[in-house]
Amino acid sequence: MEVTFSIKYKANWGHKLCISGSTTELGSWDEDKAIELQAEGEELWTGRVLVDGRRKDLSYYYLVKDQSGQVLRREWKRMHRLQIKEPFRTIHMDDHWINRPPNSPFYSSAFYDVLFRHEEESSTIVKRSLEVSEKLIFQIYAPTVPRGHQLYLSGSTAQLGGWDIHKAVQMSYLGKGEWYASIVLDRAALPSRDVWFKFFMAEDARGHIRWEARDNRQFTLPSHGCYDAIYLSGMSFEEGDYRPHFSGSVAPLFSLRGRSDWGVGDFGTLRLAIDWAAGAKQHVLQLLPINDTTYYRDWRDSYPYNAISVDALHPIYLDISALAPLKDRELQRHFEERAAQLRMSPTLLYPEVMALKEEYLRLHYEDHGAMLMRKKPFRDFVLQHAEWLVPYTAFCLLRDLNEGQAHEQWGQYACYNRIAIAQLLDSDEHRRRAGYYKYLQYLLSEQLLQARAYAEDRGVLLKGDIPIGVAPQSVETWVHPELFHLGRSAGAPPDDFAEDGQNWGFPTYNWEVMYRDNMLWWRRRFERMSAYFKSFRIDHILGFFRIWEIPRTQYSGLLGHFTPAYPLCGNFWVKQFALLGSLEALIYPCVHAEDLQELFPRRVKELVASGLVIPIERSKFYRLSYTQQSAYASLPVERIPGGETTRALLIELCKEIALVEDMNQPGSYHPRIAFDKTKLYKRWSLEARRLWDKINHHYYYEVHNELWKRTATQRLIPLLESTDMLVCAEDLGMIPASVPEVLDELQILTLDLERMPKTPTATGLVPMHSIPYLSICTTSTHDMAPLRLCWTQLSREQREHYLANQLPHSGLWAEAPVAEVMERIVRAHLSSPAMFVVLPIADWMAIDSRLHLLAPEDEQINHPEDPHQKWAYRLPVCLEDMMDRHADWSSRIAQMLCDTHRD
Repeated sequence: MEVTFSIKYKANWGHKLCISGSTTELGSWDEDKAIELQAEGEELWTGRVLVDGRRKDLSYYYLVKDQSGQVLRREWKRMHRLQIKEPFRTIHMDDHWINRPPNSPFYSSAFYDVLFRHEEESSTIVKRSLEVSEKLIFQIYAPTVPRGHQLYLSGSTAQLGGWDIHKAVQMSYLGKGEWYASIVLDRAALPSRDVWFKFFMAEDARGHIRWEARDNRQFTLPSHGCYDAIYLSGMSFEEGDYRPHFSGSVAPLFSLRGRSDWGVGDFGTLRLAIDWAAGAKQHVLQLLPINDTTYYRDWRDSYPYNAISVDALHPIYLDISALAPLKDRELQRHFEERAAQLRMSPTLLYPEVMALKEEYLRLHYEDHGAMLMRKKPFRDFVLQHAEWLVPYTAFCLLRDLNEGQAHEQWGQYACYNRIAIAQLLDSDEHRRRAGYYKYLQYLLSEQLLQARAYAEDRGVLLKGDIPIGVAPQSVETWVHPELFHLGRSAGAPPDDFAEDGQNWGFPTYNWEVMYRDNMLWWRRRFERMSAYFKSFRIDHILGFFRIWEIPRTQYSGLLGHFTPAYPLCGNFWVKQFALLGSLEALIYPCVHAEDLQELFPRRVKELVASGLVIPIERSKFYRLSYTQQSAYASLPVERIPGGETTRALLIELCKEIALVEDMNQPGSYHPRIAFDKTKLYKRWSLEARRLWDKINHHYYYEVHNELWKRTATQRLIPLLESTDMLVCAEDLGMIPASVPEVLDELQILTLDLERMPKTPTATGLVPMHSIPYLSICTTSTHDMAPLRLCWTQLSREQREHYLANQLPHSGLWAEAPVAEVMERIVRAHLSSPAMFVVLPIADWMAIDSRLHLLAPEDEQINHPEDPHQKWAYRLPVCLEDMMDRHADWSSRIAQMLCDTHRD
């Protein structure tokens, strides 16, 4: 079968257009084997390729190379598709170059698989008639055809209905937002070789019609008899100002409550949450991370962002009620009684629930594991996921055999070795135990896949969450240590919620190594996540622009710096601050003599004698002997005058430092973030403080914008192009000017909160009408006070200020019933321009006083300033009651969504 590819593209002199595709004839996606097209005139490029006629479906994309063969530009994604439904001998492809469309989120699997889902037409091959005929085939991307609607093609020829919409051609759905229609050409009836046509959407009855927002399309037919089929491909339905709106809920999976759960939300309660969301006319159910965090088997593992694997699911989420019971019925009843006790707790008892489930699942494996593991679906799962499942299994086995030890202490297995690990897992001693972890992951995967399919059938989009980091003791750092800076921790600079900054404890990424294989680790991570979710939130997307890095030797988030960045050499700082005497006064923690006396009224001489505090010559300042907080933490207590009390103060005084040394360039320094809040800064002269403020502002808000823009583009574009999932950003915090620019260019949905303006506003609040369309609008996140708590924390004056500026026509007053205020706030959010309004379930509950069952402060899920946070929040009402006893509340939500055109 001969295929002629034809595309209009204006290339620069010396550049050439090529085509790369899924078949061997098109290079099997190897760009070095891409087929070079021939230029015909200034803009037209063509090429003929002989393709195996037995192939019925092939994909391809166009790219531009220079004279040396270097790829200069590619199409947005691999979106061209040739689907052959008849045995053609010659085909002409009339293609269009595909750039990122102005509404690229619509081209995600979130839309074409869920929100605007259609059933694909079965691809049956039609026998070609002996009578010679010429087919004209139209393929167009139209991902926003609503459910219950169809795409139609109308045009100038009789076969296209002669512009009569009632005779228009109904198109068939190919999948992934692409539609297809074919007509037999009757050239004798055509007044010319020009065919005019246009697409529109309508309900089956052709009621309300939405034409594409453009002039009529035109195609000039080639000479008669050249081709059996002509494909017009690469077209996109032009939406114009079409802006659909959606709504949804967000909750940690562990917080969901069901009548028969085991004290924690699981994949069974997830199905109940899907039922509730669908019944309330919502479109999205967003979860916090659900990866396995099991390492300590205590409260530390309750932190969902501290994953030991970016692929494995957490065993705590396995729905035990969906499994076959234990063979010992009495033992089964005993476990169910213990589960019922845990279920009664108002909060998640993480260690107890995890222990009970593990005990049960090990017995279940003994009863049922051998039979399941002989079945083909299990064997296929193990084979398909071996790349991550084998190291994960080995990690779990060695973690349990070396309880409490870091993987660096695992002897011969301290460094991951494929051969040694294969031998370990296949040994008689460990084979059975290793199988347990594979067994769990298979069951977890099956249950989550079933929940996802169930959600999509009900029109509910499951949205996942990708943490910015991985646990320092994890499969990832064990197997791929070269991809991480293990001596550094990721965190965040200080903000209104965490004045000390945040130190998350995750190792930072070694991006330079990741670039070498075009970020294969990240691309595989996205690919695997796409099996379960069609949309995801990138936690702390600012980390793709620059990450806040803290040395492992420091505990406070204040003692970090951004990477990448332009640190300044010591000579610069000495020259600028010569009046301070020396570099020593800048690079060591320093304290004024009066402050030191106030902190240690009877210990100053002892501290100087012990060498822990050193006087600076010709100065009223003292410096600490160490800059690292861990140095004081590790000192024997007998070496510290005043013992533990002094130790704590010395650790705190490490933050009284002006410059933080760069971890990549020793001898170069960054200004310490929020230095103006230190005792040391207040002791400086007015001249020194003014100079510092000027340098500090330039450094943090001006000098790095272009660097961070280039960095984010280099990292994000390959990842976005590798997935069809809808990508959403968590872009809160200290936001450089380059962030909104890049997110807007790449059309990544932002996260917008009324109480966290990204640029200064007159009221300190975000006007709801100013929220951008490409955004997720919400009332709160898990890291901050939920809506009811936020309201109760406001003074009367602050409430009046809010009502006057945000709800000026509500008729509400500062002491109005809380539920009434909450409903008005929620309704205002729903009326915003945002594409999605996704609220915590607790904030939906806030609109109904009957559901104010917890104290407001007990609804806050996480306190980011607390490094020992227990993630224990659970909904006060089970999902069955939300749908039964409180059905009127769900109906009110559905009505609010209808009123605001989000149903």
